[in-house]
Amino acid sequence: MKRLFFCHALSLVLAATLLTACSDDDEARMPVPEPVSAEYFESCVGGKGWQYVESHEIKANGTIEKKDYWEGLFGGSPEQYSFSDDSISTYRLIDAYPIRGYNRRGVTYDEGTNRLMSDGEEVFKVISVSPDELHIVRNQAMNGDGTRIYVYAVYRAMTPDELAACKSRHPYDLDTFNERYPALPQQENFTAADFARYAVGSGWKCAEAYRMETAGRYDAAQPVTAAARATADCMYISADTITTYAAPDGSVTAKGADARYTYHANGFYLSTGPAAGFKIISVDDAEMRIVRRLRPADGQKAANMYCVYRKMTDGELLQLRPEAADGRQDLASK
Repeated sequence: MKRLFFCHALSLVLAATLLTACSDDDEARMPVPEPVSAEYFESCVGGKGWQYVESHEIKANGTIEKKDYWEGLFGGSPEQYSFSDDSISTYRLIDAYPIRGYNRRGVTYDEGTNRLMSDGEEVFKVISVSPDELHIVRNQAMNGDGTRIYVYAVYRAMTPDELAACKSRHPYDLDTFNERYPALPQQENFTAADFARYAVGSGWKCAEAYRMETAGRYDAAQPVTAAARATADCMYISADTITTYAAPDGSVTAKGADARYTYHANGFYLSTGPAAGFKIISVDDAEMRIVRRLRPADGQKAANMYCVYRKMTDGELLQLRPEAADGRQDLASK
């Protein structure tokens, strides 16, 4: 790793108190930081993964809590690390989604302060390191009043198999996650009358389809091809019936069975039977966005998909359904 030849004036807010001892039952002594050179740090951590063992909150007087920081906490999890080529990868759980992923960033080690730095910010401060163990102080969280919570954390070196398993359990690149897996569009508030006005009496052709990846997010990098989404390619919605058509090559080739439906305005949901139907995110006179569960034509397992349907032109509708050339005739005669 690159060496920083400067010494930061503020090595850590806690630097002056780390050596304080306390005999309270709920507190323990903070280990004394050891001088660690850049060469030795790199020789110990480079190319390895580091498994979390324990961590303890550092109190204002420099002592540490005896109980583990994560004891009794819900949501989140300890971070794991690996080092390679002047970079650190951090593996973590993002419980808001929830997903397990990693992010990678370049780092430098300042041997004057034992601090691992990334883009001018401290990743952690090394207390001690060996080929088998890594002891650090890091900023863990923020209190409600804006003050930082620091912890003293202990890690052990992973075996190669453990590192491979850790990477497998954290497949998502958190640096590109929002771009790769965008959130669904915001749910629009529309009435049953809006649904009847825009959706009923019209033919709809699937223009885009994406597999849902996690709650509220879809895989934008791998759109489902027209051939694979053939079973969802076209549909016609009458006042009480929905008819699906397959059009894998752009022309209608097969008509599916008619299915009577119920539209649930309070949940923006169209149901055709138990656990069947789709949720409508938005609909207007040109486009309808939905989430539905489908079994793709490419033989893959059924999956929830985010689909964008485009309203057919009069000519397309006439080709699809000659008996419904007037797309609203069914509704008018209801």
